[in-house]
Amino acid sequence: MQTLSRRAVLAGAGISPWSAARAGTPAEWDTQPEIRPTDSVVARDMQCGPHFVLGPSVTTLAYLNRYTVNTDYGPFIAPSDVRLRRLLREIAAIAQLQAMQQTDAFEKAAVEAGKSPFRSAKALIDDPVGTLSAIPEGIGSIFSRATQQLHREGRSQYEDGPARQILAVSGYKRDYAAKLGVDVYSSNEALQKELDRMAWASAAGNLTLGALSFVTGALALQVASNVRLLEQAQNVVEATPPSELSKRNRQHLRRMAVPDAITDRFLRNPALSPRHETIIVACMAALGNIPGRARFIEYAAAADTEDAALLFQQMAELIATYNSDVSAVQEIAVVFNLPVIATVKGPHIILIPIDRLLWTPRNAEIAKALAGARPPVSEIWLTGDASPRAQAGLSELGLVLTQQCGKRLPLLD
Repeated sequence: MQTLSRRAVLAGAGISPWSAARAGTPAEWDTQPEIRPTDSVVARDMQCGPHFVLGPSVTTLAYLNRYTVNTDYGPFIAPSDVRLRRLLREIAAIAQLQAMQQTDAFEKAAVEAGKSPFRSAKALIDDPVGTLSAIPEGIGSIFSRATQQLHREGRSQYEDGPARQILAVSGYKRDYAAKLGVDVYSSNEALQKELDRMAWASAAGNLTLGALSFVTGALALQVASNVRLLEQAQNVVEATPPSELSKRNRQHLRRMAVPDAITDRFLRNPALSPRHETIIVACMAALGNIPGRARFIEYAAAADTEDAALLFQQMAELIATYNSDVSAVQEIAVVFNLPVIATVKGPHIILIPIDRLLWTPRNAEIAKALAGARPPVSEIWLTGDASPRAQAGLSELGLVLTQQCGKRLPLLD
């Protein structure tokens, strides 16, 4: 199956853009890219902090806001609102992890780790992305570096074997990430490096979480969802090794009658982290025995980037929370490459986790096609907002627009 980037998904596969001659004059369309002052888009407490400052402008192109972020740990690009929220939490976590490494408890643990029989794997600290990752693909390289330790003789009956010690590092990483409110599967290399240092000191140097001070309440934008389903899924991710998550998800998908070939593509897709997969599966399972769940899993299995994976995860979250908080979902379909839900109350709705909808020839034709589908889509819910031109254009087509729906339907990010 051909994979889809986030932009390809949001552009609507199979729909050709209108030309300006067919659709109207250039004055009727929003200019792309749209550039706005940062302070007109972002809340004041997100514009700067002890370790970061946002660039002066926000660029919107292809539905997502793009931010430049200068930090004490180097420059970053946040390619969407959700990625900005995640990044700011990660910056706060990096600062706290580095502060922990200045404590007596960490220094003592580091000395003990240096005496460990497993000290030859110190490369795990120096090359965290290449050698130690909570994502399953990294496990092979972990064990390849530890081959000589697997055959060590004379171990006491009270010691964990080297393999268990390696896996313990991954477990401690999950613990630290959960405590700090960040995703252990994040692609942020600076964050991964600091998590690895702390996890190694815990696994090889007997550093305990109880010996450290966590200021979780001070972390930027700590997510506090009141949705029990999403909280449960998050807790499972934090407490469960990746291999066990895969088994658990496969069992759930089998109970949902998802064909094995689709399940394999979904669970073996390297763009989907165990967190993405677990949250998507939990959301689909919560809908009950409705048509279209297998089709959504197949749809999500096409993710080929981190942003696309996060998009599919949040689509699943929106569908599940709409089902629990607004109206029961009866069916999921994919129309013009966008998931459409049919509800008990009757309307067919699209729930889209995007930052900004601009009115362009392509978007105008997609909207017209959705309004003319059989059955027609009648409502569009956005987590972000729409430009004045987009609002007027959707209204003319009879499409009811709900903006900032993320405030009503919480997301995990």
